Amino acid sequence: MPIDYSKAKVAYPKLTLYAFHLRQNLANDSKPVKNANHLWEKCQKIGQKLGIPKLENLSIPNNKEILDQGFIEFTAIQHQNNLDLTGEINRLLIHDTYAVDLTFRYSEQEVELNNLKGLNQDNCLLPRKIHASLGQTLVFFAQPVKNIDDEKSFADACVKALISEDKFKELKLDCKKQGKLLNSSIFEYNNINIPKKQCHILIWLNTTPRTNYLEDTGEYYYPLINLLNCRSKIIYARYQAIYCNKKARKEYSELEEKVIQLNKIKNKSVDSKLKEFNQWLNEIPEISFEYSRCLRDLELHKATINTNIKNYKLHLEEIKKLCKQDNLEFLSSFVELAEKTFIEQINTDLAYLIPAQNLFEQLIDSIRGIVEIEQTKRERNLNTTINTIGIGFGGGAIISGVVTQHSGIVVKQIEKIKQPVDLSLLFDKPLYPFYASLFISIAATLFFTLIGWLISRRK
Repeated sequence: MPIDYSKAKVAYPKLTLYAFHLRQNLANDSKPVKNANHLWEKCQKIGQKLGIPKLENLSIPNNKEILDQGFIEFTAIQHQNNLDLTGEINRLLIHDTYAVDLTFRYSEQEVELNNLKGLNQDNCLLPRKIHASLGQTLVFFAQPVKNIDDEKSFADACVKALISEDKFKELKLDCKKQGKLLNSSIFEYNNINIPKKQCHILIWLNTTPRTNYLEDTGEYYYPLINLLNCRSKIIYARYQAIYCNKKARKEYSELEEKVIQLNKIKNKSVDSKLKEFNQWLNEIPEISFEYSRCLRDLELHKATINTNIKNYKLHLEEIKKLCKQDNLEFLSSFVELAEKTFIEQINTDLAYLIPAQNLFEQLIDSIRGIVEIEQTKRERNLNTTINTIGIGFGGGAIISGVVTQHSGIVVKQIEKIKQPVDLSLLFDKPLYPFYASLFISIAATLFFTLIGWLISRRK
C-alpha cells in the first residue's frame, strides 16, 4: 500500500516552466510569426494575476535584448498563507524558437506539500493556460525534509500537490520512467498520446550534497533547456505530421469518390456530361495541389524530427558528462521512441500516399480525353448539320432564282397542261409568280436538305 505523503515537507522548493514558442515562419525565416510575442504576453498576465510588478510590466524584447538581458529576479507583493514567493525569468532565442524559463520558489526552509499549489496558482503554468506553440515542460526541484521510503509515491504526492488530484486524473498523467540526474532521483510524468492535453512534468528530488553542488554550478542548465526544446519540437512535428496525413487521406477520399462517379457520368447526356467534367477540371487540380502540399509538409516534419533527434543526442551527451553516476535512460528512451515510432510512422504514411499522387494526374488526363472526344463529336455533328442545311438552302436558293426568272413561262405552261394535278384545280386560278416561286423554293430546299443528310450519313 502506498505511503501517504500529503503532509510531508520539502525544503526550498521551486517550480520552473520551460516553454517554447515558434518565432519564425518556415517559408520566411526572417519574418516572425503573427503571435511571436505570445510567451511574453502570457508572462505579463501571470504577473498581473499574482501581483508581480516586474512580470506585469515585462517588456516585449527584440532579439538583442533577449540575448543580453539575462535573468530578471522578482518578488510577489501578496501570496497565500503568507509564504514568501519569489522567482526569476530568463528569456532566450534558440535558433527559430523563443524560450522562457519562468521559476517560482519558496525561500522557506520547510514547506508542506499541500502548500505547493502556490507555485502554480489556479494551474497558471499548465499547458492549457500557457498555450506555447511548441510545448512545454514543468520541472519541480525540492529537497525532502526527511528520508523517503518510497520515492515514487513521494513524487506522485508532489505532482498532485502542484496541480490537484482532479487535474492529475483529467490530464491522465502517468509515470512510467525514472532515473537519476546530477546524482538524485528524477521522475517523468507525461501524457504524450493526448495532443490537446499534452503535459510533461519532471519531479526532481534533491537527496545528495553532490546534487546541490552540481545544480548550483548551473552547468546542466543550457544542455537541459536545449534538450527540452528539441523534445518539444519533435513532439510538435509529430502531431503536425499526423494532421497532414489525415488531411491527405481526406483529399484522397474525395478523389476516390470522383473515380466512382466517373462511370455514372459517362452515361449522361453530352451537355450534362461536359458541364460536370469541366467543373471537375477546375476542382481536381485544387485537390491535387492540397494533396501535394500535405506530402511536402510530411517530408518537412520528418526532416524536422530527424534534425532535432540529432541535436537531442548531442545535448544528452553533454548532460551525461556532468555526472557519471546518472541514469538518463528516461531521456534516451525518448530518442528511441522518435526514431522507431515517429519516423517510421511518417515513412509508412508516405509509402501509402506517394503512389496515390499519380492517380490525380491520371484522372485529370482521363477527363480531359473524354471532354476532347465529346467536344470533337459535338463539333462534327454541328458541322454536319450546318453542311446539310447549307446544301438545302443553297439548292433551294438556286431553284428559287431560276423560278423567279422564268415564273411567267412556268405559269403559262401550267395553264396549258391539262392533267389531274393542274394547279388551277387546286387554287381555282393560276398562281401568282411569287407564290409559285415560294412553293417551289421550299420544296427544293427540303429536297436538297434530304440529299445533304443522306450524303452525311454515308461518311
